[in-house]
Amino acid sequence: MPPKLRSSKGVAPSPSTGEGGESHTSKKNPAPATAPTAGSVTRSRARDTTERARASGGGTALDPKKRKRTEESAASSAAAAGPVPKKMTTAGSTTLASRPLPLRYPPYPTLPPGTRPTSRQYLDPVLDRKYLDSVLEWAKERRRIAKLSKKAQCKDIPTLRHSPMDPITADAVVTSQDKAMVLRVARSVVSVSSTMPDGGGLISRCTGVVIGWDGANKRAKILTAASVVCDFHGELHNPALKLSVSMPNKTTTEGRLLFYNVHYGIALLEVMGDYKLEVPSFGSGTNYGQVIFALGRGENMSLMVSHGTISWTDYPVLLRNHNMFLSCDIPEGGSGGPVVDHGGNMIGIAFVENPGPVFISIKTIMTCMEMWDQFSRVARPLLGMQLKSVELLDVSIQEELCRDYNITSGFIVSQVLVDSTAEKLGIRRGDVIDFQDIDCSTLSQLEDHLLSLGWGYLKGMHLTVDLKVEVHNLFDSYRESITFPVQFTDASKQVN
Repeated sequence: MPPKLRSSKGVAPSPSTGEGGESHTSKKNPAPATAPTAGSVTRSRARDTTERARASGGGTALDPKKRKRTEESAASSAAAAGPVPKKMTTAGSTTLASRPLPLRYPPYPTLPPGTRPTSRQYLDPVLDRKYLDSVLEWAKERRRIAKLSKKAQCKDIPTLRHSPMDPITADAVVTSQDKAMVLRVARSVVSVSSTMPDGGGLISRCTGVVIGWDGANKRAKILTAASVVCDFHGELHNPALKLSVSMPNKTTTEGRLLFYNVHYGIALLEVMGDYKLEVPSFGSGTNYGQVIFALGRGENMSLMVSHGTISWTDYPVLLRNHNMFLSCDIPEGGSGGPVVDHGGNMIGIAFVENPGPVFISIKTIMTCMEMWDQFSRVARPLLGMQLKSVELLDVSIQEELCRDYNITSGFIVSQVLVDSTAEKLGIRRGDVIDFQDIDCSTLSQLEDHLLSLGWGYLKGMHLTVDLKVEVHNLFDSYRESITFPVQFTDASKQVN
């Protein structure tokens, strides 16, 4: 009689081998190989049976007749199982058939047939002792298998995680369209870190984005936050600091600093290597209230995303009139990361600053990049004033300005630097100024226009540009038109 199969999915043990590989079948009366029922053994299991039969006997070669019968049995099993799809394997890799079965807990001990314990009388003492011993042995074996299972699953793979790595990212990117868009942009998002040259500790870690790729020379330009290379005043953390750039495929390479500008908060790095990098598509402009996604790289290169809008507000901070504010927090380590619209177009990069997360528009960034490409420096305007847009004021204040002062547009002066051109011209805090020849209503638009005037400074055409400005003096209730000479600076450090 052929041996019984362990289960419908099991493999019939070789009739000629026993535990430890010893032969228990007489050479005179070999047990005939029985072909299994169709569908009971897969092709993979049949191959496994053949291999185990060849390896039996403690390393001694099987009798040719036995080997032939075993191979015929395996071939019969494969034919009965039907066609099997081809497996794609690489050299040196394991096959699915060679993978061990998952660890399983032993079945709970059962009582002898016909035995049924009651609340008053359980079992006889002898049977009770044996049953309790088997339960204790079962519990011991279960603990042993549990430890082995924990070790077997020590590798962290994403398909076995029951919760997202970052709940904020999971809530920010929900729809299939948004996920596809974010994954496309993420191919351009890298991580940038700076360390001490002597192998010391980490100085700063930010996010960067690929904005240029020279495939012929294998060079890429990485845009990131200036805070990774310098402090608030523009002083380098260390003249010989080490810059590391981690690519989306988690390979790390050394970066070289090309230039930085602390006023705009940007830095440009260069990396070399045969990487498959992509440059994101750039948007044409930004609008208040626009829905955005802010991308960043976590400490382990994990993708992190925040979802929000461009806030209908501006704050007078550090004379940086170009800053726009976001309604959402920037991912940890995401300073310098791209801000994209719903179409995946990059419209700026984000920074972590007080009083909240800010970003600078792509138009301002690209003007700086073009200036540096042509002149290796950036010429920015020096107004000497911190401004606020009338357009973004509370509607009740707008009504009061219109009713009492006939002011419907312009920029409010919230701060004037000491000894600046604005102070010398008589402009004071609380005044409203209106640039006569500039069609702009927001600070970002004003900054882009003034920055464009820096081309003449770089070409040596002029050192200053005269602007016609109308100043509304609300304290004394009068207005006056003046000529405001705008100065420029090409310094990377902070200049007031």
